[in-house]
Amino acid sequence: MKIEADLNLGEYRIDAYAPDSISVAGIAYTSSIIITPEAVIEDKLPARAQALAPTHVQYLLEHNPEVVLFGSGKTLTFPPDEACEVLYRHQIGFEIMDTGAACRAFNFLSGEGRKVVAALFLR
Repeated sequence: MKIEADLNLGEYRIDAYAPDSISVAGIAYTSSIIITPEAVIEDKLPARAQALAPTHVQYLLEHNPEVVLFGSGKTLTFPPDEACEVLYRHQIGFEIMDTGAACRAFNFLSGEGRKVVAALFLR
């Protein structure tokens, strides 16, 4: 799925999503990533959303999000309750969806100037 980029923002936006990669600023990532409007972070998430731990969620909190998106892969899969509990305690809203939907939501929310962080999984 190709996603149209808004080049006027000067921020990170998702160019395209496929089941085996996420393209940001012309770079294809083939493993789980964290994306904010200011950064793409690799090697901080497990391969699958089901393996997400509270320590992984701490990496998301470092970016002071107002909303967190979890893209769980090709199908909707919920992360463990313990990981979500960290966001509840910090009163941060979050949404869980398949990765394609999370990519579209990330671009939309960041385009509105929202402080959004997405944890995107391919499996």
